[in-house]
Amino acid sequence: MSIRPALAETLLFLDRLAGRAGVTPVLFGTALLELLGIGDFRAADLDVIVDAEDARALAAAAGIEPDGEGGNDRFRSQAHLHLRGAPLVIDVMAAMSIATADGWVLYEPRRTGEIEAAGRRFHAVSLDDLGRFYRLAGRDKDRAKIAALEAAGGGNAAYSI
Repeated sequence: MSIRPALAETLLFLDRLAGRAGVTPVLFGTALLELLGIGDFRAADLDVIVDAEDARALAAAAGIEPDGEGGNDRFRSQAHLHLRGAPLVIDVMAAMSIATADGWVLYEPRRTGEIEAAGRRFHAVSLDDLGRFYRLAGRDKDRAKIAALEAAGGGNAAYSI
């Protein structure tokens, strides 16, 4: 499966930036579904998870200041970055929490794997963890993503763990 050019260029940008920063970001979100061919989703941005120290390192490598704690009524992040310079914005979250009916829940991937894309290898959340994120977020737009993950068999079979 070919990767659309905007996503491929954004992944290469992230790879170079992460290399300069000495960090290993973890892909998640709609871009992961697009890369794996699950559903017919097209990512509007590239979502990645890192810890707070790695977010600061990415910000320094990009020559920007981290946004610090940020969020809205659905999501909070200990450090948040909007990295520009690639076709898609790279949305970096560190220590992300999701508002649920039971209060704020820290979202931490339980398993990650590797995916090959744009001629590089990237770390990514497991499909189980991605589904858990969408269920916790509970947004209307996530229902179709949950259904697509379930139709694809969920789990971790789509890439190496």
